[in-house]
Amino acid sequence: MKIQSLFIFAFAAFLPLTAQGEQQHITVVTESTPITSVSTQQPKGAEATEFVRALLEKAGFSYDIQFVPWRRGYQQVKQSANTMIFPLARTAHRETDFQWVGQLIPIRYYLFRLKDRPELSITSLDEARLYRIGVVNYHAHHEYLLQRDFKQLPAVNSSEQNIKKLLLRRIDFFAVSDGGILPLCQRTQIDCSQITPALPLTDLASGLYMAFGQETDSAVVQRLRKAYQQLIEDGTRQKIFATRLE
Repeated sequence: MKIQSLFIFAFAAFLPLTAQGEQQHITVVTESTPITSVSTQQPKGAEATEFVRALLEKAGFSYDIQFVPWRRGYQQVKQSANTMIFPLARTAHRETDFQWVGQLIPIRYYLFRLKDRPELSITSLDEARLYRIGVVNYHAHHEYLLQRDFKQLPAVNSSEQNIKKLLLRRIDFFAVSDGGILPLCQRTQIDCSQITPALPLTDLASGLYMAFGQETDSAVVQRLRKAYQQLIEDGTRQKIFATRLE
C-alpha cells in the first residue's frame, strides 16, 4: 500500500512539469537561406535562427534545429507534434493548417525578370500567365500561383537554382521576396543590377513567421507566444532584426 501511494505521489509530481512544457523537446526545421544560415558570401546573416534560439531558450524548451529541403520540413511540421518551422510565410491558404507563434519580419514578394528583357514588362498577374515562372517547391509563392490556376510553374528546390535559370533564360520570371533578392545575388555571386522587379505579389503574405502544425498541443504554442511577446517588449527582436525592420 505504501509503495502504491509513493508511486502515485511521484507520478503526480511529474505531471506539472510535463503540462508546463519544462521537460518537452522542440524539433525545429528550416532550410538554408541568408536569413537562417551564414555563408562566406553572407557572413552576417542567420538573424532568424538567432531569434528562434533566443525564443526557445526564453521559453525554457530544449531543442534541435534541422536544416532540410523546404518540402520535407513543410510536410514534417504538419504531421508531427512539437515540431516548429521557420521562416514560414503566413498566407490565407495556410492560416488554418498551422498554429502561428509570431512574426519574424514583414515581407513582400515580387516577380523578377532580367533587365535586358523589356518585352517581359507586365502590369497584372493575368499577363504573367503567358510566361514561365520559376518557383520553389511548397514556398508561399508556389501555392499562391497554383491557387490562381497558373500552369507554367517549373519548380525547383531553392531560389539559387531559379536565379541561375533566369540568367540562362530557361524561365522568364521568378518569385522571391524584396528582402531576399540582394542576399541571393551575393550568395550566388550574381550581379543584381541585371535583375529588376517586374510585378509585386501584393496579397501573397503578411510576413515570415514561426509556426507549428495542428498536432502540437496548444499549450506549447501559447508558452512560446508569451516568450515571443517578452522578446518584443525587451527589444530583442528589434535588435536582432535591426537592418530588416528599418
